[in-house]
Amino acid sequence: MTEEEKEKKPPSPRLSVDEVTNLDNVDILELCETTRVAILAHEGFNWLTPPAEKTLESFWKSVFIIPERTLIIARMEGQIAGCCQLVRPPKNNEAGAFRGNIETFFLAPWARGHNLAKTMLRKAEDVARAQGCRTLECHMASDQQAAIAICEWIGMDRWGIKERYARINDVFVPGYYYSKDLD
Repeated sequence: MTEEEKEKKPPSPRLSVDEVTNLDNVDILELCETTRVAILAHEGFNWLTPPAEKTLESFWKSVFIIPERTLIIARMEGQIAGCCQLVRPPKNNEAGAFRGNIETFFLAPWARGHNLAKTMLRKAEDVARAQGCRTLECHMASDQQAAIAICEWIGMDRWGIKERYARINDVFVPGYYYSKDLD
């Protein structure tokens, strides 16, 4: 690349992916807005229509009072662009304590193309290992092509299909189940 081409190329956006243990009010508002965008785009959420603001705020605030949940946030230029949760089984599930599950995994459409989703899942893997997980699992609707590609890219194996996974616009959509051994 010539010096002239380098000068014409826009700078790369500032990106980060972090495990978070709390969110301030601005973060909650950004996460709620990003969640609404993801729901409307049918990207990685079980809601079909965005709930009331108070419901979304309560949903995200509750993550921090459940000890088995870890929130991983992706940011682009400092703004929350997506997230995922690592969910461990409850204490009474000693037989399944070796696994972690990825939930609420989404990235806003405006933040795509910068490897943030891959970075989030890699971070979730690292956190899962640090928390003693030996297997990482996730599931999603079969129409979530971007999420499917990313799960397969990080080496997750599809082990099952559920034909009636979700019902969207009165049509049943299959779901895919994935897992990856971490040890």
